[in-house]
Formats: sequence, structure tokens, C-alpha cells
Amino acid sequence: MIPPLKTRPIRILLVSQALATLAFAVIGGLWAGRDGAVSGALGGAINLVANFVYALMGGIVRPASAIGALFLILRAEGFKVALVLVQLILVLVLYRALVSAPFILAFIVTALMFGLALRVRA
Repeated sequence: MIPPLKTRPIRILLVSQALATLAFAVIGGLWAGRDGAVSGALGGAINLVANFVYALMGGIVRPASAIGALFLILRAEGFKVALVLVQLILVLVLYRALVSAPFILAFIVTALMFGLALRVRA
């Protein structure tokens, strides 16, 4: 079994999310200055970090059965959701100059990009 970070779909997902995050940071910066750029970057980085950790968790243990693989995926997905929630709370509480539009748009677009990994051929 190939570790998830070395699979083509996950690599494409992470690179795509990083490029989208960069694009939203630039667009946010042009629209609302430094705070817009930081907001766009934070919105995209939340999902980028969560998906990176998801892929890391998938490569830690080699399941011996299909049920073991299912539990591994469910555990990684649960941890990813919890990580997204914690990051969202931290950003909303700690970054007072948050610009909503670039933050929310970057977050939604990068969250929807996870479906991209399912469509890429290994």
C-alpha cells in the first residue's frame, strides 16, 4: 500500500489547495489590503492543513483488513473535522481584523476541492 502523501490524488489536492489559497490571498490583498490577504490565506490554510493531517494519519497505520481500513478512514475524517473546527474558532477569536469575504470564499472553495482528489486517477 502506498502512503497517502505519495499518491497522485492527494498530491494534486494539496497543490491545488495551496494554489487556490495563494490566489485568494492575492485577491484579498488587492481588494482589502494586508488584512484581506491574510484573511484569504487563513481561509484556505485551514483546509490545506486539515487535509495534510488527514493524509498523514492515513499513512501511519497499515490496516490488515477492510474493516480496519474503514476505521482508519473514519478516524482520520473525524480528526480532520475536529481540526477544521478548532482552526476556525482560533482564527475567528484571535484575528480581530478578519475580512469576511476572502476568508469565507477561500474556506469554501478549498473545502470543496477535496472532491477533486476522488476524481483524479491514481
